[in-house]
Amino acid sequence: MTDTTTQPAAAGLDAAIGQLVPLLQGLDRPDLVERATAASARLRRPSTVICVVGEFKQGKSSLVNGLLGQQVCPVDDDLATAAITLLRYGDELAAAVRRRVDGQQVTERIAVDDLDSWVTEAGNPGNERGVERVEIAVPSAMLRQGLVVVDTPGMGGLGAGHAAATLSFLPFADGLVLTSDASAELSAPEIDFLRRATELCPTVLFVQTKIDLYPAWQRIFDINKGHLERSGVRIPMVVASSALRLEALDRKDRSLNELSHFPELVAAIDQGVVAPAKATAAERSAGDVRAIAGMVRSGLAEERRLLSDPEAMREGLAEFERLKQRLEHLRGPAARWNVVVGDRVGDLSSSAMHRFRGAMRTISRSMDDQIEKLSKGDQWDDMTRELQTLVAEEVTKAFISVEEGRLAIRAEVIELLQEEDLSFAVGEGRGTAIDVSEFWQTKSIDEQGSKAKQVFQSSVAGIRGAQGGIYMFGMLGSFLPAAATVLIASNPVLLGAGALFGGMQLLDDRKRKVTARRQGARAQVRQFLDDVQFEVTDELTSLLRDVQRDLRDEFTERLGELQRTYTDAAKRAQEDAQRSQTDRSERLAQLGGQIQALAAVDAAMAEMATGSAGAKP
Repeated sequence: MTDTTTQPAAAGLDAAIGQLVPLLQGLDRPDLVERATAASARLRRPSTVICVVGEFKQGKSSLVNGLLGQQVCPVDDDLATAAITLLRYGDELAAAVRRRVDGQQVTERIAVDDLDSWVTEAGNPGNERGVERVEIAVPSAMLRQGLVVVDTPGMGGLGAGHAAATLSFLPFADGLVLTSDASAELSAPEIDFLRRATELCPTVLFVQTKIDLYPAWQRIFDINKGHLERSGVRIPMVVASSALRLEALDRKDRSLNELSHFPELVAAIDQGVVAPAKATAAERSAGDVRAIAGMVRSGLAEERRLLSDPEAMREGLAEFERLKQRLEHLRGPAARWNVVVGDRVGDLSSSAMHRFRGAMRTISRSMDDQIEKLSKGDQWDDMTRELQTLVAEEVTKAFISVEEGRLAIRAEVIELLQEEDLSFAVGEGRGTAIDVSEFWQTKSIDEQGSKAKQVFQSSVAGIRGAQGGIYMFGMLGSFLPAAATVLIASNPVLLGAGALFGGMQLLDDRKRKVTARRQGARAQVRQFLDDVQFEVTDELTSLLRDVQRDLRDEFTERLGELQRTYTDAAKRAQEDAQRSQTDRSERLAQLGGQIQALAAVDAAMAEMATGSAGAKP
């Protein structure tokens, strides 16, 4: 995968940090050196998440293996992926499974050769082993730059719970790949899924797989292209043969690799997913480096002012002492901003929980009304799909509300601290540590086109592609497997309720039996909703604790850096007061050079941030 789109940004950041780090080391600021180095690492390996979805047996896992260039995900005619699999870079091939044992969440390493016994329907029927997700570390060049590929379970008709859950996850992903093989044209549910996905995800790709098996693949591809155009779905479309790809890599045959069409797919992912993610990372990194340079420069400029005006030294040192004491107070628990964080997170918790419980109550009442009108078995299937979709949407709305609240609280804290007149410079922030330690967020499944898309993009820009992004989808392997994926997609109690109706004509049955069946259906729906509410509220509570802790840690660290800057400036000013006139002149020249270097760093980062913003699609 090429990386030419962000090479200028990386080079510019390297040059700036190359100037900044020695200066920081000379000032004995290891804390700021670490922060600047982290900004560089963020640009090189931003967490970029791409989700591969599709119906059963459509070549998803084979496609993932083709992208990685090696057989990692189990593939067989008799195997169907049944568990979420996250593939990320690792120096050595390794795998770990997260599952529930006696109600407790455990993580254990497994042999890669045993993956099929954990992630496939044949090896783990009905998810009897309680798998929430499997993570595989792969020494792949494609993953080395921070890309994370998610191989999902087959969606079973795109109307079942996995489809609803996947749509809900998309605002947190950087890209989506839908696979459909060349044996038949796209179905109406697949087209509808793609149409809705384009409102929720920055980049959606369609890949027609298994072109080596079907000679008429070009005709099917043209038909699919027409279907999408008529449906108003404008997305990149490519074809691919995973079998030819792996054979080409094994033989090191460039022409065979071209026939597999994988270079086109890799280019589409590079341009549509990786490049925008790196542009965002470049902007964040540039902002962080600018904040560091600005803070240090302000301290050096104040030292130069005092050194140039000995009469102002005493007053300047007194001001430094006042600022140090003020910062010490601001770092404490009684500081106004700290109290605001606690209060606002408490308010956010109450509102998020209230809205979610209200949504579950509304869904329950709606399902009660529908159950009362059930007359045929297939109506139950329709109602079940609607229930799954509604629940997945409300779960996602709950988590997006937390992220939006976090951003609002952070903005309020910045405003409060700016009122302190401390030359407080804040970078882009650390993002949300959602483990929401790694995928999900909201959507209102509002089909109003660009307006809905703009809302989602503005709401989740801070966590898409960040560490918080990945484990949100881990919620399809965390609370969601228990609450909205396993329950939604494979809850035996809920799906078993359909057997109560079977294909029977309820209107022809006796009234007493109909009443009993409807009561049973209501009880099972309520049990399902209770399970979802229990799991999700528990995760929300944990997430909100993380939000509060992360906000406090972030601003406490920034205040600590500023306090250290003022302390060091005051110490150097006192030393300067004891210097001879010659030493003072030398120190003034040194300060001038340092300030000029920091100004150059600031200008370079400002230009890079502007360029990155302009390059965004």
